[in-house]
Amino acid sequence: MGSVVKWPHQRPGVFFPFGSQFCICRVKHKRFRRLQYTASSVAAKSGKLMPIPLLLVSAVLFFFRFIYEEVVTAIPMNGGTYNALLNTTSKRTAAVAACLSILSYVATGVVSATSGVRYLNNQVDIPIVGSTIILLGAFAVLAVIGITESSRVAVGIFLHHIVVLFILFVSCVVYGVQHPHVFKDNMHAGYPEVDFAGSMLDGNVFTAIFFGFGASMLGITGFESSSNYVEEQQPGVFRKTLRNMWALVTFFNVGLGAGILAVLPLEGKGGIYASSDDLLAMVGREAVGSWFETWICIDAFIVLSGAVLTSYVGICGLVRRLSTDRVLPAFLAKTNKLRGTNHYIIGIYFALSSSLVLILNADATTVNGVYTYAFLGLMAMFSCACMLLKGKRSEIPRDIHAPWAAVIVGFILVVVAIFANLLGDPSVLMYFAIYFIVVMFVMFVMFERVTILRCILVMMKKMAPSRYGKAAAVGLATDSSSEIEHTGARGGHTIARTIVSIRDAPIVFFCKVPDLTIINKAIIYMRRNEQTHTLRIVHVFSDEEADAPVLASFREMAALFDSMYPKIRVDFVSVRGEFGPAMIEWLSRSMKVPFGPAMIEWLSRSMKVPRNMMFITQPDFLSAERVSTVGVRVITA
Repeated sequence: MGSVVKWPHQRPGVFFPFGSQFCICRVKHKRFRRLQYTASSVAAKSGKLMPIPLLLVSAVLFFFRFIYEEVVTAIPMNGGTYNALLNTTSKRTAAVAACLSILSYVATGVVSATSGVRYLNNQVDIPIVGSTIILLGAFAVLAVIGITESSRVAVGIFLHHIVVLFILFVSCVVYGVQHPHVFKDNMHAGYPEVDFAGSMLDGNVFTAIFFGFGASMLGITGFESSSNYVEEQQPGVFRKTLRNMWALVTFFNVGLGAGILAVLPLEGKGGIYASSDDLLAMVGREAVGSWFETWICIDAFIVLSGAVLTSYVGICGLVRRLSTDRVLPAFLAKTNKLRGTNHYIIGIYFALSSSLVLILNADATTVNGVYTYAFLGLMAMFSCACMLLKGKRSEIPRDIHAPWAAVIVGFILVVVAIFANLLGDPSVLMYFAIYFIVVMFVMFVMFERVTILRCILVMMKKMAPSRYGKAAAVGLATDSSSEIEHTGARGGHTIARTIVSIRDAPIVFFCKVPDLTIINKAIIYMRRNEQTHTLRIVHVFSDEEADAPVLASFREMAALFDSMYPKIRVDFVSVRGEFGPAMIEWLSRSMKVPFGPAMIEWLSRSMKVPRNMMFITQPDFLSAERVSTVGVRVITA
């Protein structure tokens, strides 16, 4: 089946709502708020060697700078680790990263809300669990109303937070100079005991650095989420963000790590080990006074509350992407008519977050552990995606090539951090596994939904057969209408229609040359990763007369594969024009792609194919920015 389409030569515009100021502040803001709830856990594991694990974390961040820059400049599209793996490996592997991303957002909201309430509890006596759930609910209401992040507010909060941290650092230096005995006494103190797989062991240099490194890795969270909104950033902003964030993280992490040791003693009442809930506030009170302690608590509550709103915004964007990719149910992406927000996503996120608070009784240490597993899993998978990108997609243009040594060392350090957290408190893995299994089960149902629906239909035929019980069976009839009309079960029409709609949803594959191997790879990829049975091969040509032999070859191959794969419908569509972002844009509009609200209203509705269901081979002629504009999936070399 073939057809020829002419397209209007019209170049789409590209809009970048996030400039360098907002993006850099947003990511750094997300990163620096981690100091509020990681300093105490690192101190509890490392003791007097606290600055060393923090310095190692800075080294990890240095390696991952290049890893993230290579992947994102090669495939500058939203989705982070999920998108990187989707373009380098199978959809099921990418779904694991998507699951970790969801858990990361859930744990972010819980950790931020819990830590913010604990800092507020330093000034006002309030119930931790109830107040945390109320805070999560309040921001859920704001998210449903449609209140999102403001660039000016984000910049203001970020600058205010930097001022507070800088004052705290300077005050620690001054206090340390005036009271040098505090730092000296801490350096003569012993190493803290560590929990090794449920047993307490005496600390030493190795345990302090090893377990402290695992705990301090939580301090760079936010780094992994910077790649989730690349398309909204202006070109070049992402690399500046990573560079500046690494420099500031190194300064404040190591500086405050040493500064805390110069102000508070490790042991005793009011010491570092005893101030697990609000360590920075205690340091501020000792170094400056009670008024600065209040300032730190208010700043921490505002910053951490902002993290809760960021989590709602981030989870909505991620789940919408997964819904359009058919990884999660499509109803999640529905918006309410009143405010245009994703109420299903917000409601489910609030339910998951609140349940985590109740199950763990707002225990910050355990919640931190759940978050750490999700975060470190994403970092490890992203480094694997970079390796796959180097090996399988080497011809894709990119602004930077991360050295293999940096990629491998970064991956090894992340794996070491995972083992440090696993050996430190294995019980946390149980809570992480519960939520991971729940989310993965939903994704598994989506991947196997046709098989599940067919099993349900078979059961219905056994339990409630219709008078057409043996007349037809789904999968045997050649006509879709016959399948729907004669399901063999009472009430099976809805299930049959759902199966047919899933199988008939088309996928577009852009093919440059009529190569049997390439087209067969595309079909195999579709069979392994998608539920649809409809593939449309699209070829763009400039001269119909000159390209007549090529078009004829495509038609013959489409007919050949259509007969070779009886369960798959293979169509061929030829488009006259020049292939590039503008062509993809026009085809996207003509095939009713939900890429933007203004893009789905005009031109024909012939194919109804989402842009992320359009596939191409490894591009060797498109710049990185154009790949972002194209927005299609790379499936084969």
